[in-house]
Amino acid sequence: MCAEEEPYNPIMLTRRFMQPPPRPCDHPAGEGLHVRDEALVIETPARGDALTFTVTVWCSWCAQPKAGRPAGELWAEIDAKRMEVHRRVHDVVRATARGFDAHLPQETEEAIEEALAAAFLTPIHNCDDVVIKCSARAWVALSPQVLEFERGISQQLLESHARLELTRAHVERLGKERDLWLGFLEESGKNWRSRFAVQLAEHPVNVASVMNIMENERREEADRFLTLVQSVVSAQQAVNVFDLVADSESALRLALEQLGVRLPEPSADLPWERV
Repeated sequence: MCAEEEPYNPIMLTRRFMQPPPRPCDHPAGEGLHVRDEALVIETPARGDALTFTVTVWCSWCAQPKAGRPAGELWAEIDAKRMEVHRRVHDVVRATARGFDAHLPQETEEAIEEALAAAFLTPIHNCDDVVIKCSARAWVALSPQVLEFERGISQQLLESHARLELTRAHVERLGKERDLWLGFLEESGKNWRSRFAVQLAEHPVNVASVMNIMENERREEADRFLTLVQSVVSAQQAVNVFDLVADSESALRLALEQLGVRLPEPSADLPWERV
């Protein structure tokens, strides 16, 4: 096992961070030793220390001998540095997580991974015999207390969003139904028989009775129209414009025919000519 290094002094610390980042492991797969530790679970405080994050960290080791050394000695070198690395991981995770609120696991995870990458930028151990490198990956999760609270909020947001979507779908359906009914009513207004046709379409029974009601209502409507015409004629006679109405007899006949009233053929013997 390599001798322990002396504690860092400021000059050595500066030299350590000024070194270029280590190159990725590019030696053959059978050369050196690669180890991945079991997950390290850390319960660390968030901003304000009242709530916590659950942080899971995986440390991956690479021990590359500079001179031929048996794998057993490389294992010993990694074991000798494991406690120091775990302590550094705890320090980095704790210091970083305290800068974030307990409901921001994604932002906290990104910051912790950046801090761990910076902390292990250079080799853990580098001597004449062996180079030991370590890299760490972190996952950050909400603590059970915060998770329960956030789950309740998420469910409320989900229900609110679902109600909004249902309202939007209902309004869209009403709009489409409105357009269909408008077209139907506009088309039905072109023929006075449409109301009875719709009635028979909904309840196709008692057809003769429906037709009888239709004719009676039409006759009553024609009578009301004739009464109105008679009133207009009387008013016009009183102001000496009857000749104008008499000249419009063809227009009056056309209006009555449109109402479905059967009219006799025009007579050449008009009663007012006898006066």
